[in-house]
Amino acid sequence: MGISYKKLKEIQNRQITEMSRMTPENVKLYDQLSTIARHSPADERTQEEWILSAGRAIVQAQQDNKPARELYGPDLEQEVRAQLGVTDTALETADVDAEASPSRSSRPSASASAYKNAKIPEQQATETTESVKRTPKWYTMIAWAALSFVMLIQGGAGLFVGWTGGDTEAFQHISLFSLIVAAVGGIALVEMLRRLGERPDDEGADRNAVPKVNIRGIVIYIVVVVLVLFVGYPLRDKLPMFTLAPWLSAVIGVAGLATLRPFFGQKKKA
Repeated sequence: MGISYKKLKEIQNRQITEMSRMTPENVKLYDQLSTIARHSPADERTQEEWILSAGRAIVQAQQDNKPARELYGPDLEQEVRAQLGVTDTALETADVDAEASPSRSSRPSASASAYKNAKIPEQQATETTESVKRTPKWYTMIAWAALSFVMLIQGGAGLFVGWTGGDTEAFQHISLFSLIVAAVGGIALVEMLRRLGERPDDEGADRNAVPKVNIRGIVIYIVVVVLVLFVGYPLRDKLPMFTLAPWLSAVIGVAGLATLRPFFGQKKKA
């Protein structure tokens, strides 16, 4: 059974979350279980899902003040194979395949070497899988950040020109049209960069495949920006023009960036 890159990373992030709750002794046990499972002839998805369930079992035993090692009997390797449903015949076949194709057993795993980086809250570990969701709040945050940067840059440039004795007139006005373009352009830029780095996400896709450029997605966002410019430019002179001193623009920009986390950051659950 194949597994997509996205699904694999989701499962391995959960494995790391479970590992972050373990004692160092149980981490060593979990690493042994992971190594045995990943060298078994079971398919990759079965291996990763079993490793995740094993991690949960170890954490539960730890919370119950029970030795996690007792969950797997005297012969660790035999117990893991039995739980994976691997027969001796299948194991022999897998050994032959492993000699012919060693890359299967050498793929990266969430082992003890990652333990130092695994001590993170569960919310942060699962954030990577949830962060792919694009909501109105997400786009509002991007627009907010873009507008804050525009105000900060305009205010900072105006203050610099004023300190050097130059004319700050050009930095004391900003139009609603410019703000709209900055907000939409910021969203478009972020989405273009995200889509440029998108990986194959189909079930069974090769997780080692080179990221593909999502031309369709990029074109859509370019069209949106062009439409905003095309429709808004004739209205440029009719849209409101705001007069702001450079120092005030800079303050608004700093305040906007400073409030990004309080307004849009994920709230911690009790």
